[in-house]
Amino acid sequence: MGPSGLTGYKRVSGDAVEYEVFARKTRGEALHQVGSVVAPDDDLAVAYARATYDEERWVEMAIVRKDDIIALWQPGET
Repeated sequence: MGPSGLTGYKRVSGDAVEYEVFARKTRGEALHQVGSVVAPDDDLAVAYARATYDEERWVEMAIVRKDDIIALWQPGET
């Protein structure tokens, strides 16, 4: 652990982006956010998401670049 109690994460390149990871366990269940990963490209983001969030038996998993998510409203907005 680093000095602030965090794990000293370092970016692999200046082009690394954050992806939100969504999944569901059954077909009748809605997709919900299970976490996020940071990767330099889509292929590595897929690999990181599978490796990081494989503890459950998901029927579907999807990733979305965080920058591509369109917020309909923000906390505190009416």
